[in-house]
Amino acid sequence: MKLVRIALAIAAMTVLARGAASAMPIFAQAYGLKCSVCHTQVPALNDYGRYVQRTGYASLDSNVLHSVSPFWIGEQANYDTQSSTAPHQTQFGNLAIHAAGALNDDFTYHAQQWILQNNQTGGPLDTFWITYNNLFHRDGHLFLGKLPTIGPSPYSQWMDISGFSVPAITVGEHPYLIGANRWGPVFKYVKKSLDFETGYEGNTNDWQGLGDFSYDTDRTWDWKVAYANPVQPLEVGVFGGRGTFPLAEGSQDQYYDVTEYVQRDPQNGIPGIFAFNQMTKDANPGFDPLGNPLGPTSSHGQTVELYEPIGDKAVFSARKEWMNDGLGNVTQDGVIDLNYHIARFLMLYGEVGMAQNSTPAWRYMIWWTLPTQSVK
Repeated sequence: MKLVRIALAIAAMTVLARGAASAMPIFAQAYGLKCSVCHTQVPALNDYGRYVQRTGYASLDSNVLHSVSPFWIGEQANYDTQSSTAPHQTQFGNLAIHAAGALNDDFTYHAQQWILQNNQTGGPLDTFWITYNNLFHRDGHLFLGKLPTIGPSPYSQWMDISGFSVPAITVGEHPYLIGANRWGPVFKYVKKSLDFETGYEGNTNDWQGLGDFSYDTDRTWDWKVAYANPVQPLEVGVFGGRGTFPLAEGSQDQYYDVTEYVQRDPQNGIPGIFAFNQMTKDANPGFDPLGNPLGPTSSHGQTVELYEPIGDKAVFSARKEWMNDGLGNVTQDGVIDLNYHIARFLMLYGEVGMAQNSTPAWRYMIWWTLPTQSVK
């Protein structure tokens, strides 16, 4: 495996030397644009980038996208002092292949399959969706596949090494999947500043999860309404869901969640902000370790993150999160990140993570995003 890691690193640098690109590298290649058109910092999206994301790339010209290969490779070198598999070691075994683009004017797609993850072969399917875009005068987009749960863009496209804690809160036996990639159909209506989304979302499994909405699967009906102008830095919205979760003893937990959020891109010397307030309700969160029923409960969490560019290549960010599961467990954590765009295709991320009753965690990641077609 050590030889495999070395070979992957050499291969990554070899491909890197062939040419330059950035962001979603195939889109940057096709249009010949800098990543800052869509990103505050790769992979965090700005106002226009979020518009491209929620329209399933239908806002891009399919003829332009056809001018380049739709495939690209992502390779990560990760380090985490609190890693459960390799603390204080750099892991090179995180290799994924991506495909994104347009089949024609009506159909767009995105896929990501891990080849190696955490130094293990046969990694999971991360993303696979196809979108039909010719609905309601092309303002409607029907997504089918395994895709990010309905919510704000930073849940799926963000520049911090660590994901957000609050959307993954666990209440009794029920781990929420608000920030996960799940199988199901999602419809998005995007017109001017209106972003309306709704969908029915199931499990997070690999290909075997396709079409599995059985009784023993976490199933959620989700929705979102937001003000999201593609050329304005401010986005404000509310989203939520109602679902059922299978408990260990065979019954179901009926739950719902509602979250208000605001995001404003950094502009004119004012730092960017992403903040949200999440409220959840579990009718039957299961049993405690002694076998006693927990009873209905309400939980909540808040997140605030500020981020500010430093020059035109770096971004500094600081995040604080609070969670109360309604069962007597109150936690706080936070991260401070500094990331740097070394070159087109090459990013460096650094982070210190802080949590209650824990020593600081130090992390870094180097990410290569490498198209399979040389830049002309």
